[in-house]
Amino acid sequence: MILVAEDNEHDIFILKRAWTRANLRARIQVVADGEEALAYLKGAGRYSDRARFIFPRLVLLDVKMPRKNGFEVLKEVRGDARLKRLPVVMFTNSEEPRDINQAFDLHANSYLVKPADTHLLEQMLQSLEEYWLTFNKHPSLTRS
Repeated sequence: MILVAEDNEHDIFILKRAWTRANLRARIQVVADGEEALAYLKGAGRYSDRARFIFPRLVLLDVKMPRKNGFEVLKEVRGDARLKRLPVVMFTNSEEPRDINQAFDLHANSYLVKPADTHLLEQMLQSLEEYWLTFNKHPSLTRS
């Protein structure tokens, strides 16, 4: 399962459509902001039922989100002993060098810029699923 933190409804629609068209096997769960992403990851509040809200194997974080932005979420994830090994990919529209550098300074595992072309997005998502969920070896995590 992949957790996607994205606040833009249009981007969520495009992502879900591309996910379906790419015929990806992984399930995705979308949260609307950084606070909700952290609640999900920590199993807090409405996300406490792990049978319903499965702990993700990968997190896709947008940079610019309300309440807590992607960098704030990433910093908190990396500072939490239970979450620090969780693979996190920044998945954003920003190509700003300062954003890319900040993501890696905060120990993002990867930084991907969302392509505007839907066919390229489908290809990116297929590659992302194949690499992160098929080939990549996952570290041990303490799940909440």
